[in-house]
Amino acid sequence: MRVIVTRNPYLYRGLRMRVVNYSALARYIQGEVQSTFGDDVDANTIVTAIMRLSNQLIEPEEPRSPLAGSRMNLVTGISEVLIKAPPVRHTEIMERIMKLGVFDSYMLSFHQTQGGIRFFTNSSDAERVSEELKEDLVEVSGGFAELHLRTPPAMDGVEGGLTMIIDVLSQNGVHAIEASLAGEELSLILREDDAGRAFESLRALSR
Repeated sequence: MRVIVTRNPYLYRGLRMRVVNYSALARYIQGEVQSTFGDDVDANTIVTAIMRLSNQLIEPEEPRSPLAGSRMNLVTGISEVLIKAPPVRHTEIMERIMKLGVFDSYMLSFHQTQGGIRFFTNSSDAERVSEELKEDLVEVSGGFAELHLRTPPAMDGVEGGLTMIIDVLSQNGVHAIEASLAGEELSLILREDDAGRAFESLRALSR
């Protein structure tokens, strides 16, 4: 029976995917079966044999991406803000920034160094910060984008998902400048020129 079915790749594929009508297939190959075995073979017997063969040829399921079901959003027009100030003034500066209002950036995070404070936000808010802190040395650089992902709750470890995302981006020639984690949310800062390629490569994993 297997030899007869596998001679026709379309029947074989359909049987593996279980999209073939067993009775119709039995009638279709009944003449060939009888010719092969030299006896009158009842169609019901062929149906039984086909069902047994089908159970042995179940189409293996492709592994599901850990990011399947993720929601993604891409924001362009992101700027890097660098405020040069000594550590003793960092708390005061961050409080003044936050008092400016709610930032459109999804995950605003400050990075403090001995030389100052660095963060990414949208261009309009970057200008507001520069105006607020005009007595300080504030450098604003544009040309960035933020890729925001809300991962499915079933994903086994956000950190593992982040590692996979970084690997996929790297394979597509994209390197994340910064990554932030908060619960089931991931935020990646990228070069704006790389944003479209990054979005498409990760969207394929989220389907």
